[in-house]
Amino acid sequence: ELKTPLTVILANNNILLSHPEERVGSQKQWLESTGEEAQHMRRLVDDLLFLAKSDAGERPPARETVDLSDLTTSVLLSFEPVAYEKQVALEAQVEPDITVAGDPTALRQLVHILLDNACKYAGAGGRAALSLDRQGGTAVIRVSNTGVPIPPEDLPHVFDRFYKADRSRSMDKTGAGLGLYIVKNIINLHGGEISVRSGGGETEFEFTLPLAKI
Repeated sequence: ELKTPLTVILANNNILLSHPEERVGSQKQWLESTGEEAQHMRRLVDDLLFLAKSDAGERPPARETVDLSDLTTSVLLSFEPVAYEKQVALEAQVEPDITVAGDPTALRQLVHILLDNACKYAGAGGRAALSLDRQGGTAVIRVSNTGVPIPPEDLPHVFDRFYKADRSRSMDKTGAGLGLYIVKNIINLHGGEISVRSGGGETEFEFTLPLAKI
């Protein structure tokens, strides 16, 4: 996963160096490609650092009270241009004033990963949706998308580290198979549960977190 972007970056650099007389504007495609690959590497390195710290026991559960409704709405807003660019209809239903105890950075990463997957796999003309509500003493978030389903044989493994389900018709090839493993890790750190179902043209992830005690 690290070797491929490095190879592309080095190739782009060699192309630029071989045409020193060209202006920056005429070399835009190589510069943009280098930027995209560097962003991919940064995301992968961040994921690996998160996992390394978790494996080393350096990420104890946080005790901060987090307004999950505000956090979720913020992440949703950041995904509106992403969904628009991918031609995906983004739907949301967020119940206000739902609070949990946890790490806001990790929880934001959790929602971001699930929404990113939903938009990625929905495909052009598809739909991605997120809902947040409270049920008893828990907060329940559901993130779903239309599109190619996860094969039944892959469902038990989607939260495994480095595992990639075979949804090649709509899959972003840059994934490292770490996102859902990180999601599961964050859920475990916060004492929650997560499940997935896929079929009938829709995939849905549902996770629950204990509400903050006020």
